Amino acid sequence: MSCFFIGGVNRSGTTLLQSILCSDKTTNPLIHEASYLRNIVEAYVFGQQQFDEHNKYYFSSAEDLRDFTARWAREFIEKVRQRYPTAEHIVLKHPPLTPRFPALFELLSSAGEDVRFFIIIRDPRDVAASLVRVGERLRSQGQSEGATLPRDMSKLGNYYMRCYTPALSHQDKEYQGHITLIKYEDLVTNPAPVIENIRRASGLRLEDFDETAKWKGDEIDYTGLRKSNNAWLSELWGKQLSNKRIGSYKEILTPGEIAVLEDVCAGPLKTFNYNR
Repeated sequence: MSCFFIGGVNRSGTTLLQSILCSDKTTNPLIHEASYLRNIVEAYVFGQQQFDEHNKYYFSSAEDLRDFTARWAREFIEKVRQRYPTAEHIVLKHPPLTPRFPALFELLSSAGEDVRFFIIIRDPRDVAASLVRVGERLRSQGQSEGATLPRDMSKLGNYYMRCYTPALSHQDKEYQGHITLIKYEDLVTNPAPVIENIRRASGLRLEDFDETAKWKGDEIDYTGLRKSNNAWLSELWGKQLSNKRIGSYKEILTPGEIAVLEDVCAGPLKTFNYNR
């Protein structure tokens, strides 16, 4: 039994990638964000940072803190297994958890779990353009969350970098060996080799995945999301693979905004061969 975690910045295709793994009969269905688990991992990271000042009074050592939190994290995984008892493998996603993947790996691997990470990369300019639209919808609805997504390319670019850098720059070799990188543009334009890569890395057969059909194993309530005018809802969720949003930043961002993004995100643009 394995735990598969989907990573990537918001609007990079994490839900799409999650849907592919969840199309397998041996996994749990596609479900919403594992935000509770993020709070467990954040508690561990903060506990490490404050160990000498605060937590040495509660835990005998840093290892004691790790083992305590690992049991908590594993109990959450067990709760998911109880919720979906037919699932042999667990597939979970919460984009803000991505920077904490190294800590999550430390916790769950120390608790005996087989943990694997599938991180999706997307052109930061398209990500920023999509975030701009989400921010506009949030602000039009009067939601305070809209203030966290301003039309400020420096902030959005750094938002992108803060998500990926901690997850991809962590030097532990064992952790690195449990990461599979997926490029969004490859997935939606030439899916066959990408799906085969996912099969090899996960051990899942993915026999029911069909790039031309609606998502399978999907328990997300799209009707409810539409009725509530959920600002994060994507028009592509639940549908067949589509590459129509590649390069959409050219329609949404100004040349000046694009230049700022290309400066802030120069590293991933070069590393993942995005043309400038």
